[in-house]
Amino acid sequence: MTTEPRPKTDYYVTRAAQERAAAQRTTDSVARRVHLEMADRYDALIAPKKLAL
Repeated sequence: MTTEPRPKTDYYVTRAAQERAAAQRTTDSVARRVHLEMADRYDALIAPKKLAL
């Protein structure tokens, strides 16, 4: 039986925070949206998976 490596949750939490900080610093609305989307994607990697019923 093989086990998968643990998710790098600390890394994902850090990257999400960095992306949100970058979004706050930028004055460009497109760049802000992209940074926030990336932060959301990192958050999704952290969130527990929901089972479809």
